[in-house]
This record gives sequence, structure tokens and C-alpha cells, in this order.
Amino acid sequence: MLKQRLAVAAVGLPLLALLVASPERVFGLGVALILGAATYEVVHAAIPATTRTSALAAGVLAALLATSFRTLEEIPVWSLPAMVAVTLLLLALLLWPGPGQAPAGAWWLGAVLYLGVLGAHWLLLRNEDHGQAWVVVAFAVTFATDTGAYAVGRLVGRHLFWPAVSPKKTWEGAGGAVVFGGAMAAGLPFALGIQPEWPWVVAIAATLPLAAIAGDLLESALKRRLDVKDMSHLLPGHGGLLDRLDSLLLTGPLLYWLLQGAQR
Repeated sequence: MLKQRLAVAAVGLPLLALLVASPERVFGLGVALILGAATYEVVHAAIPATTRTSALAAGVLAALLATSFRTLEEIPVWSLPAMVAVTLLLLALLLWPGPGQAPAGAWWLGAVLYLGVLGAHWLLLRNEDHGQAWVVVAFAVTFATDTGAYAVGRLVGRHLFWPAVSPKKTWEGAGGAVVFGGAMAAGLPFALGIQPEWPWVVAIAATLPLAAIAGDLLESALKRRLDVKDMSHLLPGHGGLLDRLDSLLLTGPLLYWLLQGAQR
């Protein structure tokens, strides 16, 4: 298992670095393809009896939805937070405890909005001033948060955080996640030459690791509801694409909207 994870990381991390270093349009295309593929696997996990055509249609729609927001100036600015609210509400309803599963159509739409709307923020973030550097910050903080949670949880984790959703996560690990992620968020922007104002650095450092934790827990809750261990077996040792994207789907939107607040 460890060898598989390391092998995937050895291939995936250079590809990710290449994607981030690419021109904006290439970055947008790459992200859209990733979001579409992740949507495809979520639909298959949520609706095992669905056809490939239906899952593929969901993936294409999520990718188109995400890329449509690259032209945000042509779309009412209030529409994006409204769609985020609708997306989170639909996910909450899908996770609501009750007898049986939600209708297949609700899961299909939920997958499209989950990946399409939340993932769109990565394309918007890339279009911001210093957008490439901010994308690096978002990735680095998310990865540092995950690393801190894993390292501290393995070393000193004793008290379970939310066993009903994620039985291995601990409060100690969550503390390590906040410290590692917060330190990365506080220092990396200056190392990349962005020079943001300190109140916004504090806000980013305080909230981005929490968003990463929340994104991970959200996907864990979805898998529990669907009674699956991983969304797919695409990445040996890791699971599916969404199992790697889960934290990023909340850190990207949060950082984007924090930057919008800093510019006002």
C-alpha cells in the first residue's frame, strides 16, 4: 500500500507542478478535465446502476459549469455564492439521516454541483492578481494541513475527533493540521512575493486549514452515506480522484472569497 501511494505521488506531484506552472488556459483545461473525471466517479459510486453515458454527461456538465465561471464579469457576481449555498444545501440534504438513499437524480445533480461549482473557484483563483502564486498557496496549505493531521495523529493521537464519520481522525491530529497549515499560510505568501496585508494573512492562516479539514470530513460523510471505502480505484493506494481533491474543494473557494474581501 505504501509503495503504491509513493509511486502515485512520484508521478502525480510533478504533473501537478506542471499544471500549476502552465498558462492560465491550459491550467483551466486541466482542472476542468480533473473535475469532470471526479464527477464521473462520484456518480458511479452513488448510483451503481447508472449507465456510463449518464455518468459521462454529469462529468461533462460539471466541467462546463466550472469553466463557465472563468468569464465571471459576464455573470452576475451574486450568482456564484448563491450556487455555492444551493450546492451545500443539497449536499446536506443528501447526507440527512433517514431511511434509504436519496433519489438517483438528486445524487446526480449533487455530484455535478459539488465538483462543478466548488471546483470553479480554482479557475477564478488562477485569474486573480498573483493568481498563480495564490494557487500554490492554496495547494501548499492544504497539503501541509493533511500532513500535519497525519503526522501528529499517528504520533500522539488518542482522542477521536468524529468517529461516526471518520474513525481514525483525532483531536490531536486536527491540532497538528491547524498548526502545520497555519504556519504554511502565514509564511508562504511572503516567500512568493505576494506581500498581502497582515490582517488578511491572519485570516487565511486561521481559516484555510479549517476549510481543508471540513472538506475532508464532508467527503468522508458522503462515502459513509454511500457505504463505500473509496470513490473509485483509479489511484492505487489512494482511492479515487475525489479522495485526493476533497480538502481542495473547500480551501479553493474560501481563499478566493477572502481575496475578494481583501480587495474591497
